[in-house]
Amino acid sequence: MIILVLTSMVVTLILCVALIPLARKVDLVDHPGKRKVHEEPTPLTGGPALLITSGLMLLFLAGGDRFVQALAMGGLLLFIVGVVDDYRPLSATVRFLVQIVACLIMIVYADVRLDDFGMLLWNQVITLGWLSIPITIFAAMGVINAFNMVDGLDGLAGALFLIASAGMALLAAIGGQVKIHLLLLVASSAVTGYMMLNARLPWNKKARVFMGDSGSQFLGFFLAWCFIALGNDHNETGQRAFMPITAVWLFAVPLLDTATNIWRRWRAGESALKADQHHLHHAFLRAGFTVGNTWLGITVMALLLAAIGLAFELTGTPDYISFWSFMAVAITYHFYLRRTWDRQQFLRRNFIYNERDA
Repeated sequence: MIILVLTSMVVTLILCVALIPLARKVDLVDHPGKRKVHEEPTPLTGGPALLITSGLMLLFLAGGDRFVQALAMGGLLLFIVGVVDDYRPLSATVRFLVQIVACLIMIVYADVRLDDFGMLLWNQVITLGWLSIPITIFAAMGVINAFNMVDGLDGLAGALFLIASAGMALLAAIGGQVKIHLLLLVASSAVTGYMMLNARLPWNKKARVFMGDSGSQFLGFFLAWCFIALGNDHNETGQRAFMPITAVWLFAVPLLDTATNIWRRWRAGESALKADQHHLHHAFLRAGFTVGNTWLGITVMALLLAAIGLAFELTGTPDYISFWSFMAVAITYHFYLRRTWDRQQFLRRNFIYNERDA
């Protein structure tokens, strides 16, 4: 197992570097722009490297398994669309249609879906019935797009992926879900290899490579279906590793950030999918925090929220207590961020440039 994990990390690292000349040649590069944090063209080799490494390792581990095969098919489909989107932005309609197809592959071919939300609101299981399939697709697409939207700062998407996957891997191991536990370890090691070139580490003054939409959609898809498979009884083992609300805590920061932005845009009469500079990391940067400190602050926040969710799960806390606790966090987050943009101030620091400069 150690050899497999190290191999996945090293191969991803090597591929990220080896693909740079080709990426520059075909212009698979993220160029600086008004909404971008980086200042130099950066190769998008992270996505292809993660797909190749993770795909090969997953098929090596369980190539005959329908869940793994569906992950590979759906992930490859989203990767391809992501590459096209990296070259020339696609409409939201096209992206959503492809995401729906990829999700249907998981539901129909692998027979994995949400059947209930657990005892979410009170001491009674909330079953989904005929709404199971549409709600499963909606939930999976929510994770995919939230992960895609949060990928806007060196090392951030990778760190959030590692937090969510580590929490799931722990619970999968405790719950006896060996196969998905192995899949999560391999994917996490591949992302760690990518982080060696993407995060602000001592040898990286800036990110050397990005994952692009191809990588963020692939990883978001992977996370979404691991959440669904482990958080419900409707999977090949017929046994869940954790309650659905626990997944929300493990993925809290991307969900809070995306939901808050969509709500703000909707209230402003703007498109919910309009790209802007109102994400959490933009608040940190506008308040004068460095990229490194911003990464650290958001990562610590994600770790704390994931730890709360794990504590609720491992101590057998009722689902509805976990849910209402998260709602309290979400409401607090929403109103604090709303206050942040209204006052142009974050963590008691005035913004170093105001709304008109964005």
